[in-house]
Amino acid sequence: MKATCILCGTTNELDNREFKTKQLKNKPIRMYLCPECDHRIAVKTMERINSGKFRFNKSFSKPFSQLKREVEAREKMMAE
Repeated sequence: MKATCILCGTTNELDNREFKTKQLKNKPIRMYLCPECDHRIAVKTMERINSGKFRFNKSFSKPFSQLKREVEAREKMMAE
């Protein structure tokens, strides 16, 4: 199944056995984000949560050092 990212417009081929693909087929109103956009939004959200100026209703927040390690590892993996 092909899905188009709502932010950047890239089209990706999704495996039919994945849960996300099944959700998109059954409920086409759901939005699809490519892995790059999904990661970018997650990083920016975690930065806002850890800044202290953003109230997040969920009780989970990562320390900035752990977030930085994850971002660097992700960037290293994407560069390869």
